[in-house]
Amino acid sequence: MYDTTNVSAQSVFRFDLEREENRLVVRLWGELDIANARRLREAFGALGDGEEQELLVDLAEVPFIDSTCLAVLVWAGNRCREQGRQLVLRAPTRAVVSALAASGLLRSFRYDASSLDSAKPWPTRLPAPASPRQRLAQVTRIGPSLSPLGGVTTS
Repeated sequence: MYDTTNVSAQSVFRFDLEREENRLVVRLWGELDIANARRLREAFGALGDGEEQELLVDLAEVPFIDSTCLAVLVWAGNRCREQGRQLVLRAPTRAVVSALAASGLLRSFRYDASSLDSAKPWPTRLPAPASPRQRLAQVTRIGPSLSPLGGVTTS
C-alpha cells in the first residue's frame, strides 16, 4: 500500500477556475511536469470560446515547471490570441521565472504587474558559463587533494 503522509501538498497538481469581472482566472497548484502536461492542456482546451477578454493564469503555488508545461502555456497563449483574448501570468514563482528565462520564453508572456515581486530583479538572461581558462584557474587554486589510492597529490 502507498503511504501518502510524506507526499507534499505542493506537488499535487490542481487546476481551479473562477471568473473575475471580464476575465477568467485559472489558479494552478503543484508541480507542472510531464506527468501533468496532458491534463493541463485538456483543462485549457476545455475553457472554450468565452466572452472574457483575458485569461489570467495564477502561478503563485507552482514550485516547479518543466518544458512540457511551458509548451502548454505557449499553446494556451496562441489559442487565446486566436480567440481574441490575452493570456496573462500572475505571481509566477522564482522557479517559474527561472524556467521561463532558461527557455527564452520570459518575454513571450504578459504579466500582471500588481503581482510581481519588485524587491528582487528578474533574470533577463542566464549567466554565461565560465570560460575554460576560468575553470582551469579554479582547479589549480584548489591545491593538494587526496588520491583514490590514499596518498596526497598536488595539482
